[in-house]
Amino acid sequence: MKHIIGNLKLRLLLFITLKLIRSSQRRSEKVSELLRSGNFIFQVRTTQGAGGYFDVRDGAINLHYGLHDQPDFSQSWNDGNDALRVLTSADETDLLRAFEDRLYRMQGQFKYALWFNEVMKLARAKVN
Repeated sequence: MKHIIGNLKLRLLLFITLKLIRSSQRRSEKVSELLRSGNFIFQVRTTQGAGGYFDVRDGAINLHYGLHDQPDFSQSWNDGNDALRVLTSADETDLLRAFEDRLYRMQGQFKYALWFNEVMKLARAKVN
């Protein structure tokens, strides 16, 4: 049951993340520029197979639930609860600690992880 609730929380987090990025795109030229900078698939999932992926294409971002068979970058979390706790933390070092503690794995082109981190910093900022 714990995994089911964690997976639902992860899906909700992905949905909120999409809304946050789209909102920041409307008020920040830098976010718009980053969304136009390439076409790729960024996936966030659990080892149980829950999650979704962001499809960044032609300056737009869309969210699809489920798993992509060939994402350009993927974070695979042991548990949705861990993903939610770490990804919503204000302390950026929590992500590094979670990786060191093997709470998640990364696979693919790391430049997309850096891209996503930059977009999220801008999206969370009060003034863009």
